[in-house]
Amino acid sequence: MIKLDNKYVLHIPIHKYENKELTSINIEKPIEELISKLNDEGYTSFYKTKITGYYKNRRFDEIIFTIFTESDDDKVCMVFREWFNDNNSTLKQESFAYEHNNSLIIETL
Repeated sequence: MIKLDNKYVLHIPIHKYENKELTSINIEKPIEELISKLNDEGYTSFYKTKITGYYKNRRFDEIIFTIFTESDDDKVCMVFREWFNDNNSTLKQESFAYEHNNSLIIETL
């Protein structure tokens, strides 16, 4: 039996808020880059889901990656943090969020 008891959920925006309106982000290339970085670290199996989120009275679509792991080594978070910082010139977010087990972590950029 395999038990994967660490859960990570990465919240990836597909819209940016500029000039008081939501605009679509060309997210395909950055998503492929994130998948490649996760694969390079050994995370080759995860779920990608499109969801609707709500924040500051704004309704928006986003993509979430759900990853289950055996170890709790924080590598997933480090990869996501680095990817988000590297791509924020495109994403244009004030913060980003991910979940680890039963906690939601929001980091300001």
